[in-house]
Amino acid sequence: MPPEPPGSLFTNQRLLDRDPMPTISTANAPVSGSPTDSSRTMPAPATTVTTGPASGAASQVPTAASRWGWFGVITLVTVGIDQWTKVLAVRHLPVEPWTYLNDTFRLQLAYNTGAFLGMAGTWSESARFWLLTVLNGVFLVGLAGVLVWHWRMPLGRFIAGAGILAGGIGNMIDRVTNAGKVTDFLNLGLGPVRTGIFNVADMAITGGALLLAWYWMREEQSNTDPRNKPA
Repeated sequence: MPPEPPGSLFTNQRLLDRDPMPTISTANAPVSGSPTDSSRTMPAPATTVTTGPASGAASQVPTAASRWGWFGVITLVTVGIDQWTKVLAVRHLPVEPWTYLNDTFRLQLAYNTGAFLGMAGTWSESARFWLLTVLNGVFLVGLAGVLVWHWRMPLGRFIAGAGILAGGIGNMIDRVTNAGKVTDFLNLGLGPVRTGIFNVADMAITGGALLLAWYWMREEQSNTDPRNKPA
């Protein structure tokens, strides 16, 4: 019998008889898109994180009106209390100190011709005028300009700058109206260790400077923290 040509009907039939094709059962096969289809992953529902109402976020944005409100309150309160307490000190305090709390706190009238806590008080009158009146005035004008142009700075910094400016204005009023002399009347100490004699304006300047230093140290710690550095 002659050989069958390759690919003929008889050859294919013999191959089918020898190796029948397997049957595929679809009874238990998961339907595409059904819950049992492990080959498909349903997209996770979108989650929305709510941090508060929109009005709360908007209220955190500084406004010029709120900042100048802070500036006006700080300046009026600081300068007003400073000048009022200086008038009372001149009228009622003797040169000899009044002591309280076992000499921890003193009220003592003094006239300071120098800078903070009497620094530069032994300089010549001309040097004190240029340093404490002219240059100090230029510094106060510059500080006011910083607050005006950068009023969107963090509120704590703005309050600190306003406190320094208000204290400087309080002492500048004394220098201009009292021949370069500033009225001081407060003194603190423990035993032989005592501060110089100061006033309310000095307290505002010191408080503002300490607040600025605290902000600076906090920013330095934040910059050196490895958790805040990009990966």
